[in-house]
Amino acid sequence: MKIQHLGERRTLSLISGDLAQAAVEACKAYRKIVSEGWEEATASRLSAGVRSGVARSRSSALARRAALRSIGPDPARLDAVYWKQQLIHRHYSGQVEGTEHVELSVRIEQNGTSHYFPLGTDDRDEAAERALRLHKIIIGDGWDDACQRFPRELTLAFHWRDNPLAWTYTTIHTRPEPLEGTVAGAAQPGTGAFQVIIAESDACIRRALTECVGRMEGFHAAHTVASASEAMRQVCDRPAHLLLAGQHVADATERLWLEKLRAAAPGVTGLIYSVHEDSEELFRTTPGGASAYLLRRTLPARFLEPLDAVLGRPNLSREEVSHSVWQYFRSSVDSASHGGLLNRLTSLTQREHEVLALLSKGHPDKLIAELLRLSTFTVHGHVRNIFEKLGVHNRVEAVVKYFQK
Repeated sequence: MKIQHLGERRTLSLISGDLAQAAVEACKAYRKIVSEGWEEATASRLSAGVRSGVARSRSSALARRAALRSIGPDPARLDAVYWKQQLIHRHYSGQVEGTEHVELSVRIEQNGTSHYFPLGTDDRDEAAERALRLHKIIIGDGWDDACQRFPRELTLAFHWRDNPLAWTYTTIHTRPEPLEGTVAGAAQPGTGAFQVIIAESDACIRRALTECVGRMEGFHAAHTVASASEAMRQVCDRPAHLLLAGQHVADATERLWLEKLRAAAPGVTGLIYSVHEDSEELFRTTPGGASAYLLRRTLPARFLEPLDAVLGRPNLSREEVSHSVWQYFRSSVDSASHGGLLNRLTSLTQREHEVLALLSKGHPDKLIAELLRLSTFTVHGHVRNIFEKLGVHNRVEAVVKYFQK
């Protein structure tokens, strides 16, 4: 069950397998969230799940944690049959690995945190067993341990401009630490003349980015660091053209951090990226206030393609880099226009534009109906019309078209 309240949306598991009983349980959960808040409500649900499986002492917090670690919040999840029903084919999985093979993936949520995990197989029984093992590891050892041992699917958005907002975004699989006793192939850093320093605190993301840059013609992953202070030292001590930094690594706001970099290393361009669970979360959290939105999906080995026009040029200036980026996104707009996107957006009615704008903020149909004072059935009809007019099949594709306007 998905519940949205006060701008926050979470997925909760229901204990009952009966549809009518599950509906009653969902209603109670929603009322508790509204009256007591997210944390109190979800904490009580975790406790209820534990009580249904084990007898424990109410006075011992340690006993409660041990019970959660032993059976998890939902005993039904300790069955491979449950996970077999959760398996999905992620559309961009094959593009991440550069093959036509599309492996099965699963989204696992635990204690308010969730991630997509590629399972490395298209066999549903084997994938379900792997998902079950993953879930048990998350319960027993925690998220940090699981994320270091297994690849995750993440969406990375690269912030080229803030107004108009112009981002490329891509899907990657993180690269976990090799198992002890195995020899991992070293990530190829690339041989291009365009030197890139990567600043990322998560080693698994850092390795994945190094691999992506190494597959880009003309680029070279010169060095990787784990902190902002180390990144600043590196750009001053060694030649580089680009400092690629995670948003969480920067020790100030994005604008101030870029100004600090410009003062420390005038010849180095800074590019900040943000990390998201998936593209839907990216679109929900895209900042407002820009005069226009230009978001373009790329392959993992192409997210730096706005710089293609300046590759090989000596002594690059910031103006040349900025011009290359702007021309790249301008060509994207022209391509969309020639492809009929602007005509399709113009064909939407005023009410359909209003619905699409609210969809872009991640609002469900019921909330859109309340905000526009329509019935949910009417909103469903508008959404179907939007899909048909824009030539898309789901909300994410429709929102991408909206941002590209």
